Amino acid sequence: MSNPVLKKLVKDETRSAQTTPAGYPAMPGYAPGNSGYTNYQSQQYADPYAHQAGAGASAGTATQQGYPRYPQQADQFDEFEQRYNQPSADAVDRGRLTIDDVIVKTGILFGILLVAAAGAWAVTRANPSMGLGLMFGGLAVGFVLALIISFSRSPKPGLTMVYAAAEGLALGGVSSVMEIVYPGIVLQAVVGTLSVFGVTLALYASGKVRYSSKMARFAMISLFGIITFSIVSFLLNITGVLDSSLRSITVMGIPLGVFIGVFCVFIGAICLIGDFEVAKVAVEQGAPSKFAWTCAFGLMVTLVWMYLEILRLLSYFRE
Repeated sequence: MSNPVLKKLVKDETRSAQTTPAGYPAMPGYAPGNSGYTNYQSQQYADPYAHQAGAGASAGTATQQGYPRYPQQADQFDEFEQRYNQPSADAVDRGRLTIDDVIVKTGILFGILLVAAAGAWAVTRANPSMGLGLMFGGLAVGFVLALIISFSRSPKPGLTMVYAAAEGLALGGVSSVMEIVYPGIVLQAVVGTLSVFGVTLALYASGKVRYSSKMARFAMISLFGIITFSIVSFLLNITGVLDSSLRSITVMGIPLGVFIGVFCVFIGAICLIGDFEVAKVAVEQGAPSKFAWTCAFGLMVTLVWMYLEILRLLSYFRE
């Protein structure tokens, strides 16, 4: 028996039995240095079922040809053998994360987002002033929930789904307004976002692009720079220092927002690679299946931000 698990199980069951110098269980009548087996019917190895043989017991429980049977040990061994032949438990049976879990949870979140976005789109079409309220309200709620989810020690499926709904309201409102001003721009932004996602995923899956520590540091510094730029631009705008956003400043006749938009899309692609890497490492390390919500949340944050940047970038080209 070469399987180490079965070896250990059998060893535990026969721990008190006599063994040979080589470690094998001794048969009845065995004595070290003795090449044969003697005294099969001795008192020490008497057959406990011998009294049943004369009463017409079945041959399986009686002594046959002088060798005693041990049904209990045989049954246990059969049970061990049966367990060993059973299929091994997979990741789902052990409650571990799989790529399918990440895909399903991501699909659920984007399904919620699309339903909320469709509702906000319809409301904004009927009353455009409601679009701005849904946009700012959704963004505010989504920002707060994103902070709570990001700093939580464990996944929050409920909050994550509420976040998806809030982002859907925001995207539905802003997309409806932009579609009124620039007809056809929403479809272009959706196609652009899906294209960047597909190309990034293909490059990562092929092994041509890998998420390194240098790439992570570059993405982190760039994100802080983009956030700082956006905050400064917002403050200068509301205080009246600038009549419009810093993105409207032209460089060689091209709005600064075009350069920033292209850079943001590039950083978004790097963040997507980081999201793929997180999911891959989590699966390889056997993370709990509920971690799929965290992976799906990361993908949603990146894709929503990328969609907004592409939408804004296309508006500059339209102008």
